[in-house]
Amino acid sequence: MSAYASRIERLRALFDEAKIDGFLISQPESRFYLSGYTGHDLPPRDSAGYLMIGKGGALLLTDPRTSEQAENEANEYKTIVYSANARVGQRLVESVQELGITQLGFESIHLPYSIWESFSEALGEKGYEAADGTKVPGPGVAMVPVKDLVDKLRITKDTAEMADLQAAIDVLDDCFMHLAKHELRVGRTEKEIALAVEQYLQSRGATTSFPSIVASGPNSSMPHAVPTDRQLQEGEPITIDIGAMVNGYCSDMTRTVCIGTPSEKLREIHALVLQAQVTAEQNIKHGMTGKDADALARDYLAEMGYGESFTHGLGHGIGLEVHEPPSLSIRGSETKLEAGMVFSVEPGIYLPGWGGVRIEDLVVMEGESVRVLCRSPKALELEEVAR
Repeated sequence: MSAYASRIERLRALFDEAKIDGFLISQPESRFYLSGYTGHDLPPRDSAGYLMIGKGGALLLTDPRTSEQAENEANEYKTIVYSANARVGQRLVESVQELGITQLGFESIHLPYSIWESFSEALGEKGYEAADGTKVPGPGVAMVPVKDLVDKLRITKDTAEMADLQAAIDVLDDCFMHLAKHELRVGRTEKEIALAVEQYLQSRGATTSFPSIVASGPNSSMPHAVPTDRQLQEGEPITIDIGAMVNGYCSDMTRTVCIGTPSEKLREIHALVLQAQVTAEQNIKHGMTGKDADALARDYLAEMGYGESFTHGLGHGIGLEVHEPPSLSIRGSETKLEAGMVFSVEPGIYLPGWGGVRIEDLVVMEGESVRVLCRSPKALELEEVAR
């Protein structure tokens, strides 16, 4: 059984609990996860197509531009083409009838309202308008909102996903070492370093998974700082938060370094953040909630007098999206951390007007604890990192 066939079966196993007998998938990442269909790009964030999965069959609805591609990529699916002569509404009705669906679940947090309204009319009593303008009554199929059915599957990674994730992490580690040895020097601007990240990843056949964060000096007090024309200087924090994408899977890593000799304050802050991360990585256990995992680092930084300066959650899941479940956060994340979950561990201290330090790894839950997937050095002094 292929990975996609296995994922389809796992999804079908959730139908009864959701009180549906079919599911419509519109989110590009989930569509790729369940079918392998990439659409116009990878990941397919702006391409046509819907998956419709029933208890006894699976269809991929797309337009003529990508129909041949869909047939080649989505081997577990029958391709249904909609066009001006057979619009989406008509193909939707024909598809639910072919699969015998009476309660069609849909991704309530992803399907736009206007599309939901159009689909509901086509499947309901109003029906759809044919190409010749005549009104065709619908089959009376209900659309059932479902919040996170596919997300429950995607939260744990299978063997194929772990291989792609590790490839994205490995090329990112190489990219960071390239920066440390060849790009990070006094006088270079934040924007120039961010561009160097993009160019390096492209040279390795990867792309950035999100816009790079390169923040130096006082700019590093902003967790999501945008690179500027500010030049790198000696003795200051330089936070580099970068990500790569390989085969649709994302990586994410942060290191904070210093060119030349760091101040005592920078040494102290960096050491505290590193200890907070080590404390979390060594003590996160299987079955622990995301909220409790967050507390491991947060409580330590609070004891050191910097609790209010840790302004974001400890971590987030990652995969086809940079941010996906589980969440490691103070804001009530009760999801239990289980085997196969991949997430970040990224404590930070941010002091407006001075700067900040963040150190981030990706880890995978294995057995009773986590294994760190990143291998980039965490030393503060650039000279030591680049050895």
